[in-house]
Amino acid sequence: MAWDRTNRTEAILREKVAIIVLERLNDPRLGFVTITGARLSGDKRHCKIFYTVLGTPTQRRLSEQALRDAAPHIQEVLAPTLRLRTIPELRFVYDESIAREARMHDLLDELAGKKPGDAADGEAAPPDEPGGGDGEPPAAPPA
Repeated sequence: MAWDRTNRTEAILREKVAIIVLERLNDPRLGFVTITGARLSGDKRHCKIFYTVLGTPTQRRLSEQALRDAAPHIQEVLAPTLRLRTIPELRFVYDESIAREARMHDLLDELAGKKPGDAADGEAAPPDEPGGGDGEPPAAPPA
């Protein structure tokens, strides 16, 4: 039952922080920020807010600074809206999972583009294909 409460609290925190970042923060350093998740610590005193930024690495660093500077303000805005004994201390963490997922898709697409019979890469054909993989023509069947 505590697990369900933690999940619900994390979802509420994620939604409310996303709304605050979108509607309340007017920092020019903030780029196109998306709040992707929230993770509460076991004692519920600390919360990691995961985010992504669409843009260059410079925009990512500027957005990271803006979110870090705005964390106390976001906590103050959250306090009256949450029904918690203590408001967790927010820490913003860049979500690397989106970049890892994109890299994995690129690798899979690259693998899917290569066919087993492609010898254009300088690779020999597999032994079970005609030519036996050694570059010589197939042997004549025994008579």
